[in-house]
Amino acid sequence: MVCFAFKQLRSVQETRHRRNSSTYFFSEGSMAFPDRSDLPARTMLTSEGSVSRSTHVVADPRTQRLRTLTPIECERLNGFPDDWTAGMPERLRYFTMGNALVVPLVKAMGKRISALAEDEQRS
Repeated sequence: MVCFAFKQLRSVQETRHRRNSSTYFFSEGSMAFPDRSDLPARTMLTSEGSVSRSTHVVADPRTQRLRTLTPIECERLNGFPDDWTAGMPERLRYFTMGNALVVPLVKAMGKRISALAEDEQRS
């Protein structure tokens, strides 16, 4: 059932109507199903913790059963250490990874804050 639902979300195609009564075919484009784990991932979105067209679905390497990414897998894809978001509610963990496009900026800010804190302690 889950497999069918994701396939439906990934293949949105419909006929739409214009104001002048003419029709056109609408499609959001195809997406691989399941996502390939041997290729770079699509951008992690803030909605990753919900079920939508953009939710990453992978085949578990051990069982081959389809599943969504875990928060730790999302952290790894974005270059964070395991459990970097531990302690947050699960939906917030996914949301954080969706905002991880700014990883270099966040790392630079962290280094700057640490340097300022060290300077303050020395004073």
